[in-house]
Amino acid sequence: MSEIAWRPDISESVGEGAVVRKPGERSTRRQFLRQAALGGVLLGGWKMAAAAQLRALRVGRYQQGVRLVFDLDRPLSAAPVIHSVGEVLHIELPGIEHGLHRPVVPALGPLQGGAEMNESAAGLVLRLPLREAVRWRSFSLGPDGRAAHRLVLDLIPLATTAVESSRRRSVARVGRPIVVCLDPGHGGHDPGAIGAQGTREKDVVLDVGLSLAQLVRSTPGMRLVMTRNTDRYVPLMDRMHLGLEQRADLFVSIHADAFPERAVRGSTVWALSATGASNAAARWLAKTQNAADPLLGDVQSGIHDPMLNAVLINMTQTAAMNSAAAAAAVMIRGLAGVEDLHNAAVQHANFVVLRAPDVPSMLVETAFISNPEEEQRLRDPDFRQLLARTMHDAVVAHFVKAPPADSAWSATRHVLRKEENLADVARRYGLSVEALRLANHLPRGEGQPGVPLHVPIMGA
Repeated sequence: MSEIAWRPDISESVGEGAVVRKPGERSTRRQFLRQAALGGVLLGGWKMAAAAQLRALRVGRYQQGVRLVFDLDRPLSAAPVIHSVGEVLHIELPGIEHGLHRPVVPALGPLQGGAEMNESAAGLVLRLPLREAVRWRSFSLGPDGRAAHRLVLDLIPLATTAVESSRRRSVARVGRPIVVCLDPGHGGHDPGAIGAQGTREKDVVLDVGLSLAQLVRSTPGMRLVMTRNTDRYVPLMDRMHLGLEQRADLFVSIHADAFPERAVRGSTVWALSATGASNAAARWLAKTQNAADPLLGDVQSGIHDPMLNAVLINMTQTAAMNSAAAAAAVMIRGLAGVEDLHNAAVQHANFVVLRAPDVPSMLVETAFISNPEEEQRLRDPDFRQLLARTMHDAVVAHFVKAPPADSAWSATRHVLRKEENLADVARRYGLSVEALRLANHLPRGEGQPGVPLHVPIMGA
């Protein structure tokens, strides 16, 4: 199962479950009562429905643990009940009928492999052997056009939880995390541009965005925010306001657009223009992007926009735009290494999602779906992963050069010694060689000894 297909949406209700322990870990009466209370709270959050039938069970990796997805023909009638007996995790699904043969559960993460499924008077009971203690969380998903009702259960090893908690405390002592807001364009009823082979922009950019999100999430001293992590529609103004509310240090909107001329190809990076679109192509592209939101009305016409006029005279907006232009320039240099450039300089347009005051924002056109060759590349998972890694390198490089003053990151210099190469320096400071190159504007090849390099202290 692909992990990216089953991420909880920011609008979904997520219930935190009890801690499951291996034998030898004593369970007190207080712990039992706490677990029972949590179960009662969760029960009230589930929709009441008639008995459902289990159609499929899928298991895949999720972050540092595993995710189980139960496909149902209708919603659950009550919340699942989860507890441990020895080294076995018991999952009780009330009101569920057995619709499967023996489920196939691989040895993955905290799961030992194998499973036993039986019906009880209350419903269905699934028993999973465990390798280690876990905590759990569950939530439900309704039909989305591709799948029916689902129960999603995440099992996360306690050891991983402890490490992550320690890391967060370490970051908090030295400064706040750098906030990166990712915005995969379109979604839901809005497919975005569609290529000749039927490739939909909303699917491509969501896949790139989720891969990039994993990389941001794994970067010490960074915090991830996403406008969407499932196939759902988010109004343009809501996307912009999310970056503003979360006080993002960088907002990156990800697209793979089209143009009337099929020969148009390459990557382009856009920043907000104080005076509107910089050329005819920019005006056309800004209009088509803004028109994706039916609530914008006369804002998309460019004739009357009091909000934009107000923020553009604000000094904080000017500083944010300058920072965005600097970050966009790094992004262009990164993309030039993996993709043709449609424009080698930062372009400027009046995109709605870029208008947040005090939030450096850019819009990345990864490639053009309207170009047959580029559509084929965008259909390749390896190319989408390459785009994500390249964009992550550019984001890291930007903050190596200009870390926010109150953040967990700070900048220092490292003088390259004769016995060192760039890979040695990159490993020492926890970044990729490409991010090191981008941060220091280095050409291909090894750096010269004695050259001072910008390097980060990531605060974690």
